[in-house]
Formats: sequence, C-alpha cells, structure tokens
Amino acid sequence: MSYIPTTKNDISEMLLEIGVNKIDDLFETIPKKLRLNRELLLPSPLKKIDLPFSEIELSGYMQEISARNNSNYKYFLGAGCYNHYIPSIVDLFLKLPKFYTPYTPYKPETNQGTLQAMYEYQTMMCRLTGLEASNASLYDGATAMVEAAKMAARLAGRNEIIISKSIHPEYRQVFNTYFKYGDWKVREVGISNGKTNLKDLEQNISEQTAGVIVQSPNFFGIIEDMNQVAQMAHKHASFYISLVVEALSLALIKPSDFGADIVAGEAQSFGNHMSFGGPHLGFINCYSKHKSKLPGRIVTKTEDMDGKTAYMLWGAAREQHISRNRATSNICSNHALNTLAASIYLSWYGNKGLEELADLHNMQMAHYAYEKIIKIHGYAATFPENTFFNEFVVNCPHDVGAVNNKLLEHSIVGGLDLGRFYPEYKNKVLFCVTEQTNQDDIDELADILTYLNKKGLK
Repeated sequence: MSYIPTTKNDISEMLLEIGVNKIDDLFETIPKKLRLNRELLLPSPLKKIDLPFSEIELSGYMQEISARNNSNYKYFLGAGCYNHYIPSIVDLFLKLPKFYTPYTPYKPETNQGTLQAMYEYQTMMCRLTGLEASNASLYDGATAMVEAAKMAARLAGRNEIIISKSIHPEYRQVFNTYFKYGDWKVREVGISNGKTNLKDLEQNISEQTAGVIVQSPNFFGIIEDMNQVAQMAHKHASFYISLVVEALSLALIKPSDFGADIVAGEAQSFGNHMSFGGPHLGFINCYSKHKSKLPGRIVTKTEDMDGKTAYMLWGAAREQHISRNRATSNICSNHALNTLAASIYLSWYGNKGLEELADLHNMQMAHYAYEKIIKIHGYAATFPENTFFNEFVVNCPHDVGAVNNKLLEHSIVGGLDLGRFYPEYKNKVLFCVTEQTNQDDIDELADILTYLNKKGLK
C-alpha cells in the first residue's frame, strides 16, 4: 500500500485546477541554483533501486553513518551559530512529556505549566535586554529581525528601513527576501573599520525612515557605537532596532542602556543545540507602550476567579487568530520548546553565573586568542582598536580554505572565511571562542598556524 493516497489521475486533476502542467512548475519561484536538479540518491542494501530498506537495514545503515562522525573537534567557528556548553539539566527537563508534547496552549485551564514557562522566559529576556515586554518566541534571529522592522514601520507609519552591512549576511538575505515585494524602501549603509559607517548612516537617514537596524556585537564580533546610532535614529523620530545574534553578550551589554527601542535576535546560545543550524529561537522585546504591535504569542500573568495566580495568552494578534489584514505577523507557529530550553538554561546559570560565563570564559578567552594569533608572522588585526565580544577578525597570509582544511586534519574547526560573504575581505578569517574552548586549545591552534607558516600548506 502506498503511503501517498493520491493517484496519478488525482494529481492531474489538481494540477489542472490550479493551472499548471506539472509538479515541477510549483517550484518555479525557487531559484534553480537552490534546487537539487536531479533524482534523490537513495541507497539500497542490495544495490537495486526497486528494493528499499527494511527497518532493520535502515537502522544499521544509519548507525554506519553516525559512526563516521567525530565529536571531538575543537571549534573556532561561530558566525551566528555558537558552540556553547548545555548543562545536562536542560535536556532532562526539556524531554518531560508534559513539556515535550503540547503544542499551543489554547486552553489556559489545562496548560498552566507551559504558559508559566513561557512567561518566565519573557521575564528573563526583558531583564537581559532592559525592555519591558517580550513575545514568547519566533522562528529564528533572521525572521525576528524582519518582524522588528515591520513592527517599527507600523509604529512610525513609514515604509523605509535602514540596515547596516555589518549585520549577518544571511540575515540580510532573509530580510531582502521579505522586503522584495510591497511598498518598502530598504537602504544599506556601509562599513568603516569593521563597524557601521556613521557618516553613511547620517546621510541616508531621514524623516521617512521608520527604523534603523544595527547588529551589536556585529557579524565581525565588534561592539557597535550604539549610543550614536540611537541618537541619529531618535533625531528623526525613527526606531533604533538593536539586533543581537550572540545572545550571551546580553549578560554584559544591555541594549536599553544605549537607547534601543526594540531588541530582536537569536537566542540559540541559551541552552539550544546547534543542530546543524536549527531549529533555533528568535526573540523580540520592546517597551510596554509598543507591545500591542508585537508579533507572535505573548503570555501574561493574571488571577483566576479564586484569586490564584494564573497565566494566559494575551493579544493574539497572529493571522491564525484574527483577520490577516489586522494581524501583526503571518508567522503562525512558535518555538515554545526552544524557549523552555532557554528558560532552564538562564535559571540554572543565574545573573552572576551568566555574567561570569560571558566575561571570563568568552570575552577574555577570545581576547587571549586574538593576542596570540596576531603575534604569528603574517597574521594581523583586520579591524584594530575595536572592542569585541567572543569573535574577532584577522588577516590570514594564506588561502583561508586551505588553512581550514589543514586544521581539520588536527580535529580543529577553523574560523569563517569572510571572503565567502564579503569579496573585499578575501583572506580574512573570523574566529570565535566560547567556554567550550580552553587555553590549551587556543595554544594548539596558534602552534599549528605557526607550523603551517614555516612548512607551508602542501
């Protein structure tokens, strides 16, 4: 029996009804370079296409594949997805059936535990950002950035958004995809010594600008001139949107202290596994006076008829709940399980623990690695005299890809080749250091880079 109940005649009738000739026509909006453009190569234990795996054979095959994995790599790669340690307690509580299985807490009387967990997450994110309201998650950092821009446009009644080129390149790709259609004006401002070019920003911002988006720490790990960005935005009654991709930096840098009106970003660093790039955890925070324009779910604390503390969804401004033209967002799902991981993680570390983790084991160790590497012949600071968190950029005297291949031979995952996203930064490498990287790992990296300088890459 086929798992797909539609027959060839059913498919033909559906295609005719929607006005296309073949199933492939449904994917015309996807660029050809992103399509597979060949049949999916499915392995067969007997090397015959018409003999699929049995469950036993499939299990054995997957075990064979997993045996090839090497989990003992030392990571110096960040760039938006961070190798932080996740305490055992996170997965322990995360997999409790009462948390793991529910989806949407539509009935508050039967979902108080889930709703309270969301509320606690919102509270902790507000304390970290310094703002007053938070939603209960979005898909990821890139879509959170998009939603923050749309929120600013709704509040300002304008359609122009300014974004900095120091924002994560893939975030900017997602942003441009969303804003390609419709009555939007998007301006990009350039980079000067690794930070947003403030002169360029001053020339582009105007009374038509709804919001200015600047990532800090930015894609290069550098902490931006947030106060000056906020002042320029507020001068034109525009919203300053602070984008945070490395959420652990919030333990040391509170965006509200620097004039941020909206804070959006990615909270994968809080108890969520890298998981090959997702699912992760988008967040967005604002002041209470703007919370009616927040996208996604919002949980509030109240009292029941007996005067006991209770939790419930507030606002319900998603298109799943109200008419599309009145909705704040068309994102109709949320990542409640990911928010739970973040809540457990933040509760486990606490204020002092999180601050120590961010400062001593990330920022200080990153600066140790930076000083170590720039002393190697041929390596040098790309963006000198800047303050950075746990990522930094250096000039590389060799092809970055070739260096990284050599590092892999020593079970080291090297930094990101910036030339992949910024052609002007060819042979520049972005390194990342987290608490998973100790001083011995950094010394080993420096020794190998020194050795490769002397012996060459062949």
